[in-house]
Amino acid sequence: MSKEKHVRHISNEGPILSIDTDELFENNPERDKKLSQRRLARERVLQLLFSHAINERDTDELFGELIKSDVHLEEQALEFARQLLVVYNLHRDAVNVIITERLSNWDFSRVALVDKILIQIGILEFMYFPEIPPKATINELIEIAKDFSTEESGKFINGILHAVKEDLQSKGELHKEGRGLIEQSS
Repeated sequence: MSKEKHVRHISNEGPILSIDTDELFENNPERDKKLSQRRLARERVLQLLFSHAINERDTDELFGELIKSDVHLEEQALEFARQLLVVYNLHRDAVNVIITERLSNWDFSRVALVDKILIQIGILEFMYFPEIPPKATINELIEIAKDFSTEESGKFINGILHAVKEDLQSKGELHKEGRGLIEQSS
C-alpha cells in the first residue's frame, strides 16, 4: 500500500495546509526538562497517536521510536504512557462514541486531530486511571492544547471533557481512589 508523503488539508477560510508525515512535532529538550513526567508522557502519547493517525504506522513500533527511546522520560512515566496506549488501543471505538454523543451539530470527523486525541486521552484517564483526579486531567490537557493546537482548543476540550465527566459521575461510572478522589466542589 502506497503512503502519501504529504497530507493536504483544505480550509474554506485560508490556504491549503500540507503536513509532512515524516516529521513529528518539534520537541524542545530544555522545555521538556521543566515539565512533569506525566505531562511529558501525555505529550509523547499525543505525538505517537497523531503520527499513527496520519500515516497508520504500528503503535508498538512508534512507542519504541517516540516514547521508549525518550531520554527525558523516567520509568514511571514510560509505564504511564504504555498503559495509556494499551487502553487507547482497547477502548478507542467506545471513547469515540462517547465523544460523538457530546458533539451537538458537529461531525466527529471535523474535529481537529490534536483536539480529538486530547479528548480521547482525557476520557481514558477518567475511566481507566482511578488515581488521577479528573480536574488534573482536564487542566493538563488544556495546557497541552495551548502548546499543540489552536487558541480555541482549550475551551472546546474543557467543554467536552467536563460534560463527559459529569455524565460519568451521574451514572456512577467515574471511580476514583487515592489522589484521584473527586471533591464535592469539582
